[in-house]
Amino acid sequence: MKQRLLSLLASMAFVLAGATAHAATPRAIDAQDIQDIRTVFLQQAAAATAHDIAAFERVFTSAPQGSPYEVTFVARAYQYWSKQAVIEHFKETFKGVWKFEPDPATIRVMPLTADSAEIYAPTQVTFGTSDATAKTSPFLVCEIAVRTPEGWRIATIIPVPAQ
Repeated sequence: MKQRLLSLLASMAFVLAGATAHAATPRAIDAQDIQDIRTVFLQQAAAATAHDIAAFERVFTSAPQGSPYEVTFVARAYQYWSKQAVIEHFKETFKGVWKFEPDPATIRVMPLTADSAEIYAPTQVTFGTSDATAKTSPFLVCEIAVRTPEGWRIATIIPVPAQ
């Protein structure tokens, strides 16, 4: 477990370093950035609930040249260490029932650096292989957003069950 945590922290640092390298001029995160980060997170939620894999993929960052990781998704049951692995996972997940419904009033965005921020969002996730088997559970979703030449993108997803 300790090794996994160290690996996750190392990959997050690598993504943050890569995002900073892509930024034109470092500057403080301002109110517009906070709104843009909220917007990309809500786009992710809408795309996931709609099972729109193309829109879902667009919210994620792409790796800097030579980077081994571009997106990480770490949950209790699994770990995905690349954008392609995350997308392949959700292509399968979206074959069933999947709704990702954060409460917009509770979303918090905390700047980490001039080019990265943490998103904290209490979220209801409904999942199952069919409507008959689907269940809704609360999660505390923590994500890292990074500034890229294309705008703010999601680099890390960590859903924590809230029950």
